[in-house]
Amino acid sequence: MLIFYFLIFLSCASQISTSIDNYSKVEKHGQELLLCRKCGADVADSHYIFTKISPGSRNTEKQNLFGRHNITVQTLVNPFGVKFDIITMEKARCQNIGPNQGADSWFPGYTWRICTCPHCGHHLGWTFESNDKDSPKDHIAYFHGIILSNILGENFTDSLIMMPKMYRM
Repeated sequence: MLIFYFLIFLSCASQISTSIDNYSKVEKHGQELLLCRKCGADVADSHYIFTKISPGSRNTEKQNLFGRHNITVQTLVNPFGVKFDIITMEKARCQNIGPNQGADSWFPGYTWRICTCPHCGHHLGWTFESNDKDSPKDHIAYFHGIILSNILGENFTDSLIMMPKMYRM
């Protein structure tokens, strides 16, 4: 029976891998593609990670992630007390949901909209857009705050996490 479940697992993993290969549309400029943790679709390139600090950040730390050193990870808390560890990105493939919201923005001067995976609709984070239309050239017009726990790098190798616990050896 264990062999049967393992073969099913391998079959599913093969189909996911094929699906990911067929769905790759992000240009690869950086060290690693970032994938939706739910469906495996590529949603960003680690090349576009940059640092944009929120004044409301509860914690800010540097981590080595996605083939890069010193990525800024911020812990932000929404009005309901839910904590999110995010990274900020210049570009990401997001399906933005709803109108821009100005209330409770973690980044003053920016409105926000929910950002979802364009393939499966899983919540990836938020797209922030500047309110200042007359801003200087070095001002960032828009960026994405991506929830770290909702993505993974393409070089993620812990296949045991995908296998149900009862079948791990």
